[in-house]
Amino acid sequence: MIIVLKKDEQAETIRNITDVLANNGFTHSVLPGAKYILIPVLGDFTTEDLGRFRSFKGVHKILKISAPYYLVTKEFREKTVVDLGDGVRIGDGFCTIAGPCSVESEESIREIASLLSKSGVRMLRGGTFKLRSSPYSFQGMGVEGLRLLNSAAREHNMKCISEISDIRNIDSFMEYVDVIQVGARNMQNYALLKELSTTKKPILLKRSPSATAEEFLLSAEYLLSGGNENVILCERGIKSFDSAFRNDINIASVPHYKHISHLPVILDPSHGIGVPTYIPAVAESAVVLGADGVMVEVHTDPSSALSDGFQALIPEKFLAMQKRISQLVDFVHNQMDS
Repeated sequence: MIIVLKKDEQAETIRNITDVLANNGFTHSVLPGAKYILIPVLGDFTTEDLGRFRSFKGVHKILKISAPYYLVTKEFREKTVVDLGDGVRIGDGFCTIAGPCSVESEESIREIASLLSKSGVRMLRGGTFKLRSSPYSFQGMGVEGLRLLNSAAREHNMKCISEISDIRNIDSFMEYVDVIQVGARNMQNYALLKELSTTKKPILLKRSPSATAEEFLLSAEYLLSGGNENVILCERGIKSFDSAFRNDINIASVPHYKHISHLPVILDPSHGIGVPTYIPAVAESAVVLGADGVMVEVHTDPSSALSDGFQALIPEKFLAMQKRISQLVDFVHNQMDS
């Protein structure tokens, strides 16, 4: 970082700052300029609260040069592949995660799992503890939903993922799912992140609709800092003034995360767009953007869905999308080999 002081600051002020820096093990120098005095500082800032340096008398501003995270970056590791077993690997090839917004019944989740598995999908999603804006909306089937999701996935040789909403449910998620999803509303639930960080269960972390890219990566840092290295990033769009879509997906976010981080990156166009007509095109673009997969909501009868039916793809649309994704994956792979 660089500490910026105004030119007229007294030597005593500069000495006070440099003494604190030296006592805390930071290497620094003092560079007088025409209008400001710059104090470049070298050291490990991942465990430091840079805000405290702003409280020094005479400090004009603090310029952060390095990122406040390390474990998620390629400086720590070049590439992470999350291996779920049975040939399902996220970060090695392109993975499609699909299923209904919510597990609604044994019959419906088994029907959807059967359809998806026949199209080559190896990961089944389904909400079981639903965080809803209205207390009167369907809240999910809870532990019974987890059991039904697990059963449907196992029946069709699939892995399953569901969103955790409460730290008290960790034991049930550890038992029934292959990947625990931390939803957008819990991205900054640090108590939950700390608890999950001590497990080895793979975690798919979704970006909050109001979070910056840095805040998102810092939440992932929480998971890795506790020892859980099986983390997957999921971009699902952010809030904006545009009411044409549910959220706005900045397509540059995928290559941005891939450039900085070694973690696999998944794109969720269902929540990012919220309009079924456009979801296939955005999902297909994820291949070209370099994403490691997509997460898409699919329902056999969206009009009767108990949650978010408006953004679910019907099976025919999903199957057509999957075919195009497979073709794109082959094309991109061939281009890289040529």
